[in-house]
Amino acid sequence: MSKENKRKFNKNFKFNVVLESFISGNAAATAARHDIHISQLNNWRKQLKTQGPEIFEFRKSNKTNEQREIEQLQNIIGKITIENHILKKQKNC
Repeated sequence: MSKENKRKFNKNFKFNVVLESFISGNAAATAARHDIHISQLNNWRKQLKTQGPEIFEFRKSNKTNEQREIEQLQNIIGKITIENHILKKQKNC
């Protein structure tokens, strides 16, 4: 197959086919049923076995350190603003 005819599979399709192959216990039949080559399915199965545990890790934030620091400073500013407001009310009473 040339690159122009190369089929693309989305992650949901891959996952469902791999899962089906594990459940059925027959990777060759699953590959044939979905019209994919057995070696391709075996590659996906290996990938799931090696990378699968990573899906259970806590997701790391995409925020940079600078963004986290800005959020912390905004929280501090918000707390100080509230404290000042409370102190002004107490002073006026």
